[in-house]
Amino acid sequence: MKKVFSIVLILSLIAACFIVFSGCGKQNKQNGNENTGDIESGGEIVGGWTTAASPVITDDLKQVFEQAVAKLDGVVYTPVAYLASQVVAGMNHCVLCKRPPVSADTDAKTTYSIAYIYEDPEGNAEMTEIVDSEADAQYADNNVAGGWSENESLEMTDDARTAFEKATETLTGAGYTPVALLATQIVAGTNYRIICGSRPAVPDPECGYAIVTVYADPEGNAEITDTIEFRHREIYQGDPEESETTNAGTKAAFDGNIKTYYEMNDGTWMCDGIIYKYRLEIKGRMPNAAVDSTFVYLSNIEEISFEKAYKAAGVSSSTEDYFSPEEAVLVEMS
Repeated sequence: MKKVFSIVLILSLIAACFIVFSGCGKQNKQNGNENTGDIESGGEIVGGWTTAASPVITDDLKQVFEQAVAKLDGVVYTPVAYLASQVVAGMNHCVLCKRPPVSADTDAKTTYSIAYIYEDPEGNAEMTEIVDSEADAQYADNNVAGGWSENESLEMTDDARTAFEKATETLTGAGYTPVALLATQIVAGTNYRIICGSRPAVPDPECGYAIVTVYADPEGNAEITDTIEFRHREIYQGDPEESETTNAGTKAAFDGNIKTYYEMNDGTWMCDGIIYKYRLEIKGRMPNAAVDSTFVYLSNIEEISFEKAYKAAGVSSSTEDYFSPEEAVLVEMS
């Protein structure tokens, strides 16, 4: 941080470390300034993430979101809940949204994603990171007995909060803070689907969000029955005077049969929050195979041989034949 920050601000930062999101590892850079990205509960720190006072999507935020989504091809996202904001040279927004099925498969379903949007001082907006998940966001149009009912108000009800506190009172390994109640399901008791802030109980944790399902039985007992974590890696926003590649933005999304991945506006590719220089389609015939196979890798290695491609796809028993996530990732195979 710059030396011009006052001692009072430094002390307030230290105090903020005691809240659930303190110490988490997301960092953002905007216009050349490196900013600590810890999500804070209450108050505002320039350069730091601040939990939204309300998860409700306002008309202004909806316009920002729609402007950013309009630049994507192939996938339409719908905003659900406002999670956090970050004051930079402009504003970063963190939004929970729904992602519709991207295939005609009858088993395909609507799922939850988290979108990071940068809004510049002139009001222009673009998507800078999208973290997809397998968390179910498919709800019936009408309340069906035994089915999930979406909570449009997003408000944590007293019953939901009581069940959550009961289910997490002896929890170890991670800390969760409820942000919004997404849906409920009446069974022999009640299931609650809640979006939470997530903080692993490890040194230098990478904070994020999680969809947590809590079951409360008729006797008042409660437990967590399912947790789906959102994890992301920072995408550097860049200085406008630097290369355009530092402020890429997402151009299109692809639902590979191995992983979902994205084409960026600058020609690079992204998967699991990691940026890759190349998309390689590697074709050939494996030993004793009757037909050719194709492996699609996102890679920071310019060339990958077919032998290396199929071995790294799971054929080899040697760890030396596999790529690190920073080197390459398999996204499609046929």
